[in-house]
Amino acid sequence: MNKSFLLALALNAMTLGGPAHAQSQVAPETHPVGDIPDSQVFVRYTGAAGHYSLTVPEGWARRVQGNRVSFTSKLGAVEVSSGKAAASPTVENVKGSLLPALAKTIPGLKVTSVQAVRLPAGPAVLARFTSAGAPNAVTGKSLPVENDLYVLAWNGQQLRVRFSAPLGADNVDAWKQMAQSIQWR
Repeated sequence: MNKSFLLALALNAMTLGGPAHAQSQVAPETHPVGDIPDSQVFVRYTGAAGHYSLTVPEGWARRVQGNRVSFTSKLGAVEVSSGKAAASPTVENVKGSLLPALAKTIPGLKVTSVQAVRLPAGPAVLARFTSAGAPNAVTGKSLPVENDLYVLAWNGQQLRVRFSAPLGADNVDAWKQMAQSIQWR
């Protein structure tokens, strides 16, 4: 290389603030494990019996078993079950019968709050709890999981919608968006 080329290159680097200035690097966005990214696209899902619909993350694996459907991706899940309802859910019956029944099937269930809420689909009960996640096949360890369970009823039908992800994932907005999207048909 000739000296004038090297001198021009050095002057250019000094003028622009060094090689790093030529291309500014933007750090990639990082998400906690199980986090639903803000850029996630949602699609409408209608239950098999056609009584309800809600939006769910596009591209998540869907599994249907009778009146239950689940959508999963990595460590996050949306689980929906529907059935007959004798009455509208109340904070008292969710605390007194539903959560104790779930505690028999969900390891480490610890209730953090139960409250009445209003969704566009009508009144509901929101139960928040933590639980133990499924054990890792390699390490045998399980991550603690946070859960939001919405229970609502309309026209003799009950719907339970459970959102779950590893404790600390920032899914508040996505879970709220999906809960707000529930519609009766």
